[in-house]
Amino acid sequence: MAVSIVKETIELPSVTTDSDGNAFVTKRINLKGGQRHQLLQVDMFSDAFPSATYDVETVISAYPAIPTDMDYDPSGGLTNRYPAGGDNSILFKQRRNEIFNSLSGTIEVQFPSSEIAANNATLFYTDHVYINMHIMGAADTTFSNIAYSFLMVLNDKNVPILEHSIGVLQESHDAMCALIMSNGHMRSISDLRGNTFPMWRYGGMRPEHTITPIAANSFFLDIDTRDAEAMVTTAAIRQSVADARTMSAFDSAFGDRRPDWLSMDLNQGIVAGAIRADPVPLKYADNGNTRMF
Repeated sequence: MAVSIVKETIELPSVTTDSDGNAFVTKRINLKGGQRHQLLQVDMFSDAFPSATYDVETVISAYPAIPTDMDYDPSGGLTNRYPAGGDNSILFKQRRNEIFNSLSGTIEVQFPSSEIAANNATLFYTDHVYINMHIMGAADTTFSNIAYSFLMVLNDKNVPILEHSIGVLQESHDAMCALIMSNGHMRSISDLRGNTFPMWRYGGMRPEHTITPIAANSFFLDIDTRDAEAMVTTAAIRQSVADARTMSAFDSAFGDRRPDWLSMDLNQGIVAGAIRADPVPLKYADNGNTRMF
């Protein structure tokens, strides 16, 4: 394991928010190329107390993190947060509330949590990593005395050029910004009870029948082992096969009288139609090639 330690700082005399109350700070750290990097540990430390209280979200990513159109705190008027911590483009994310009064302390949460981040296994292939900071407060406000320290522990490993190139391409695509994300679905109690269990309410090709030990044959065809076998036409058998392969409505039981694997033991001619009893014999040329007719 080739472990490398990256220490970096972001120090600014002041930052000024825009008309929406946002200020963005980005710093790039170059890494050795042609390697697969595993982000083992991340630590972030606030070196100073700011001149006023503000919120800040910090993201470590393989490419610059792009602000979205989603809100950070709608009640406080804080907008344009970074992508969620679970997004593929995000290696580490922390949000904190910086308190200018040293007696009040700092409120912070991070993803992955500190317990998981101490033994992380996030992989990336790019030859750089970005520290992105989103400072949020009142519109057109200047915050002074900005100072942060970062520590990243990386496990670097040489990989084939093909694996590295595909990894870099994937990370480049993952970094493309989704301005609005909506990937959850509202469900009611009745929907969950009726559509999730039993699963046959979603429709499909499955039977409602069960095989009884004394009448196994009647499960497949219209006969009964205890009585004389009734004559069944080829057309009727084909209809049974068609019934077994017919999709049902989403709120109906699977199948129509027949199981979907009905054709398992049926003659090919019954299922597919008439076929030639004996195939055409092969004819060979003098050189051994098969002659086609």
